[in-house]
Amino acid sequence: MKEKVYEYLNQLKIEFEIHNHPPLYTCADSDKYGLVFDAIIAKNLFVKNKTKSKYYLISMPDDKQVKLTDLAKQLNEQKLSFASEEDLFSRLKVKTGAVSILNVIGAELSDVICIIDKALINNKVGFHPNDNTATILFKASDLESILEKQKVKYYFLDM
Repeated sequence: MKEKVYEYLNQLKIEFEIHNHPPLYTCADSDKYGLVFDAIIAKNLFVKNKTKSKYYLISMPDDKQVKLTDLAKQLNEQKLSFASEEDLFSRLKVKTGAVSILNVIGAELSDVICIIDKALINNKVGFHPNDNTATILFKASDLESILEKQKVKYYFLDM
């Protein structure tokens, strides 16, 4: 799956660095292995609204916390909660630990909206390429190209 991401980024002429590593299931796992990246590493969450009519793929700096109640208000939703493993796989074709904004590449996402923390803008960022055994680094400004080419609805928010 990660090769598909690399191929896609190359097609878009997006420059990126690949860092292979042991499987990382949480952002804290990189500390266990002493991994240091020259970028803001993104934490990614997959949540759903109360009626399961919309799903949100949220990307923010790994050292940031988000209150789902506050985010729900920003998105005009009654309530947000974490999506199930089944929802994650059916929509993004990944399992827990590999959630990333790059999951949009090749996925069918009619009901998934990407939410990107404004703190990522104008920085080099790191995401898993649909596989938690690698992290790729690239300019956050390239996110818009990726999302627009995939026809994914997205918003930049202060979180």
